[in-house]
Amino acid sequence: MLTSRERLLRCIRHEPVDRVPISTYELNGWNEDAWENNESSYKRLMDAIREYTDCIYMLNPGIKDFPRAEREVVEWTEGTSHYTKRIYKTKWGDLTSLHREDEGLHTTWTLKHLLEDISDIDKYLSMPYSPVEPDMTEYFRHQEKLGGKGVMMISVNDPICVAAELFEMGTFLVYAVTEPKKIKYFLDAIHERQMYELKAILKHDVKDIIFRVCGPEYATPPYLSPEYYHNYVTCYLIEICREIKSAGGIPRIHCHGKISKVLDQFAMTDAEAIDPIEPPPDGDVELSYVKRKYGSKFCLFGNLELKELETSSRERIDYLVKKAMEDAKEGSGFVLMPTAAPINVPLSKKTEENFLQMIESGLKYGKY
Repeated sequence: MLTSRERLLRCIRHEPVDRVPISTYELNGWNEDAWENNESSYKRLMDAIREYTDCIYMLNPGIKDFPRAEREVVEWTEGTSHYTKRIYKTKWGDLTSLHREDEGLHTTWTLKHLLEDISDIDKYLSMPYSPVEPDMTEYFRHQEKLGGKGVMMISVNDPICVAAELFEMGTFLVYAVTEPKKIKYFLDAIHERQMYELKAILKHDVKDIIFRVCGPEYATPPYLSPEYYHNYVTCYLIEICREIKSAGGIPRIHCHGKISKVLDQFAMTDAEAIDPIEPPPDGDVELSYVKRKYGSKFCLFGNLELKELETSSRERIDYLVKKAMEDAKEGSGFVLMPTAAPINVPLSKKTEENFLQMIESGLKYGKY
């Protein structure tokens, strides 16, 4: 019987495995510091995750001497919500952001984005910047502790991920069409910084570590026409994935939404895996099609929607897992995985039962 680490790595390489690996994405059974392992309502599910699934341990390196621009931070609480306002001082004027965190939800809401006008790009880039240096000490400690129970994963952003999130989404998309030279200039500047920091990580032993590259979804249809994709996304993915693969890491492109018109561009890169391959109507391509056309190029991670796990019956979850196996299991190169993970506390009984059903069905239908 293979260990989870062996199973995942062999699957990514399209080598024979005993069963389809099962990942629960952000729900990490082996990180004792993760909030889900310290919430009583998640205990039953996390126990099952530890016993029956294959861990992809998402953790980012620590940072040495994290540089900070001159800023003022104001925090306050209203009811069950905590607010954080940050004011950054630049020579061209202040930039301000406002965020809210709510009790019982492990996420952060952006109420005011840092950049609002195209001229704010110059303000942002005028702030003092020093390249960050990764501290891999704790990372490798977690890797050693994980052992054969899974593989490690680092998340890195592409330029459009950073640029789009600094603006309100609609505002960014308007500027992407009306101010393409300025947006391209901004993306190039972000990419230069990102590549320096990525290469600093890749100087360490990253063999067989998955690198999840986030951001390509911000330019997929219907947000932007495919004509913009190569200039805003693919040209950067090519370099990012090449550097990761050359260092022995495993580049995995993370892209929600409608990907049918950009899959060929993903195939231009050295990426070895893609996720989460959302089914219609949230996505626009069937898993069977992606397997048939790109299954020899990529290991496919997906494609069970979180909304199904939160709202559907156990019978439907069983059906969806069976269908995913029929669509993508053949010849290895498929990891059963939800498209996201729950963020609410307490965990609802329906979500718990459906995650348990996903695991049970995955073990049943995933055998080779």
